[in-house]
Amino acid sequence: MAGRGWAVFPIMPGRKWPPAWHTKDNCAGRGPCAAGHVTPESLATTDPEVIARVWSRAPYNVAVFPGKSGLHVVDCDVRKPDEPAGPDGWAELQELAARRGGPLPDTWTTTTPSTGRQLWFQTPPGCRLASTVKHIAGHVDTRGWGGYALAPGSVRADGAYELFDDTDPTQLAAWLVQANVERAPTAVSGRREKAVAAPDAYISAAVRGEVDRVVSARSGTRNRVLSTAAYALGQLVGAGLLDETYARTELRAAVATWNTPDSWVKDDGVIDTAMRAGADNPRRAKPRSGTRRAA
Repeated sequence: MAGRGWAVFPIMPGRKWPPAWHTKDNCAGRGPCAAGHVTPESLATTDPEVIARVWSRAPYNVAVFPGKSGLHVVDCDVRKPDEPAGPDGWAELQELAARRGGPLPDTWTTTTPSTGRQLWFQTPPGCRLASTVKHIAGHVDTRGWGGYALAPGSVRADGAYELFDDTDPTQLAAWLVQANVERAPTAVSGRREKAVAAPDAYISAAVRGEVDRVVSARSGTRNRVLSTAAYALGQLVGAGLLDETYARTELRAAVATWNTPDSWVKDDGVIDTAMRAGADNPRRAKPRSGTRRAA
């Protein structure tokens, strides 16, 4: 693993979890923390001398910290025996790929003792993706910054982690980046809870106008154009004229046409910040009553 440039950390033989680790608040400042508080993720290493010295002491399991290694791992779990019948994580991920337009590319893949599978991808340049739990699907977790995955050869009491596909890790697809960073719809209350009546055509035209401006934005202007569009749609959301989830989906689809997945995390932050600012300053203008016919 370290030979691939992947940062590793020892896990006690037969176990899945790292040793209990203290927090910064109760750090004693001794041992590895003598020069300041550290975490297993910060201690994970690719140094062959350190690795040889540590693993000579015991047949430790190998934890890979994906974020530090430029990786993102998609962990597909199986359904538990007490769960009702339904798709497992692998089936859910395939369904998600089909719905998002996929594809789900071949990549370096391992299997877990519970017969689940973990897909290892390269993180696109500029992306810093956190770990998630049941975020992109009910039985799919992801391992990025703040998380780790056990490497093939690691053993638990119920079985071993094994290599399933030795294809070199491919870059995380744009639709998977997007699924990882999407936020759940924000709950609203008070004046935003009840939508104000307005013709669908009026709102649709407003959304389409902003989305078209984002799609056609030239490099160097995109951040400003996206912020302006998100603010305008946020004003409609704040006025109860537009569904927030729909607005976000349309803006993210527009950003996807730029084909710049390395900036999607930043772009999603722009959408979130600008929409919230717009919602705090809701638009009160209504469409004119009646329509005009062309002469």
